[in-house]
Amino acid sequence: MTDQQALHTLSCYGAPVARSPHIDALAADGIRFDHACTPSALCTPARASLLTGLYPHAHGVLFNTGVYSRFDETACGEGLTLFPEKLAAAGYCLGHQGKWHAGLTPTATEAGFTGFSLRDYGGIRRDPTFMRYLKERGLPEPKPHFEFAAEGGDPAQSGGNTSGWAEGDIRSSPCHFITDQVLAQLDEFAATDQPFFLGCHYWEPHAPYLPTEDFKDRYDPADIPEWPSFRDDLTGRPHWHRRFRASIFPAAAQASWADWAQVIARYYAQCAMVDQEVGRLLTGLKERGLYENTLIIFASDHGESIGIHGGLFDKGGHAHEELYRIPLIVKPPRASAAQRGRVCSEWVSLIDLAPTFCATAGTSMGNEIHGRDLSPLLQGDTPADWRDDLLAEDHGHRVMFVERILWHENWKYVFNPSDTDELYDLTADPAELSNRIDDPTMRSVAVDLRRRLLARLQAVNDPLGPQTYKLLEDAISE
Repeated sequence: MTDQQALHTLSCYGAPVARSPHIDALAADGIRFDHACTPSALCTPARASLLTGLYPHAHGVLFNTGVYSRFDETACGEGLTLFPEKLAAAGYCLGHQGKWHAGLTPTATEAGFTGFSLRDYGGIRRDPTFMRYLKERGLPEPKPHFEFAAEGGDPAQSGGNTSGWAEGDIRSSPCHFITDQVLAQLDEFAATDQPFFLGCHYWEPHAPYLPTEDFKDRYDPADIPEWPSFRDDLTGRPHWHRRFRASIFPAAAQASWADWAQVIARYYAQCAMVDQEVGRLLTGLKERGLYENTLIIFASDHGESIGIHGGLFDKGGHAHEELYRIPLIVKPPRASAAQRGRVCSEWVSLIDLAPTFCATAGTSMGNEIHGRDLSPLLQGDTPADWRDDLLAEDHGHRVMFVERILWHENWKYVFNPSDTDELYDLTADPAELSNRIDDPTMRSVAVDLRRRLLARLQAVNDPLGPQTYKLLEDAISE
């Protein structure tokens, strides 16, 4: 799993500029899902959903740990089953290396994994274990050189919302360190006769975008075309969109396209580093004779805005496709010729991974979850009752609010109880520039999507509750 990786960073998903040969090779050996979404475009809620197979409102992790002072992971998820419990009971060794930030437990260790993880987001670049890794290998610390700060002011004082480059080569990067950790744990697991589950969770390409010297100039900013939505004036959008853009990251909102092209080039370079490390990991599996017999899944917790809709940065508060659509590639064990290189267009979500892990291990998460086992889709057999629409939720980031998102066919509907709803035709308007919610010719489409959303919310016991549901019902009957 990568952190905050948009689809336009992967050539197997049709990226016009970025290239990802090693991830592309994995897709050629398995199934690429073209309609995969995160249940929430925020690290901690999405990662908690990965562990539980539940939407955030059900597991209770609505925000990132470390954002709100009263948010405490010990108060969330009580009584819930996490997939590692099921795998451990089925005889699996459990490993986790890298970012955790899942909220339900402080680190991966408390969830039953062995390996390396840190509390909250994790200050990996200054972590003692990482520093020791560099020292033991005679590698320099990756000293950062900042070029851009989304909040304005001195980039060196702006925390993670920055871009630039770092001294040294890829061996001094967190992603190389994590790959080394994974390969070492693979050797430990391969020495036993037990099956294993091993999570490799890179911090990259999440900001700060600091590719190392050997990657920083991989992409020329002049080759990156302006986003179709870059000059969006946000007409017809919820009022919050304009306030967020103007106030949360003001320097990002005021930056020119030339500024953004440089930032995106650094982001793409950091994605290229991740791709190389994925290749090293896949090679390691092959060298150990584990590749063919292993279920391998590549995904990201959510996407990245990085300049869309007039200069947005990071995530939170918007339902844009660049944030909610995620890469999902699955190589089944002993993949058949029919499975290799196949593309699946069914609606799927990160909530589907926990039941898929369990089914592969011959166990089950039980029936009280929202996700579904992907195994039939991997075999090319779509169940008759497979979902034909998909739900996601947003509880805010930096500012608390709620909205719900529903995809069906080429349509996306965003229910915003406190402001304007949104409706987009993603085929005719992939950049989401025209909100059609008040278009009288779209009345029947809006009614259908609102009915579908209401049914989904009721099916998953969404706590928005009857009074909020009435807003939907009234909109349907107008």
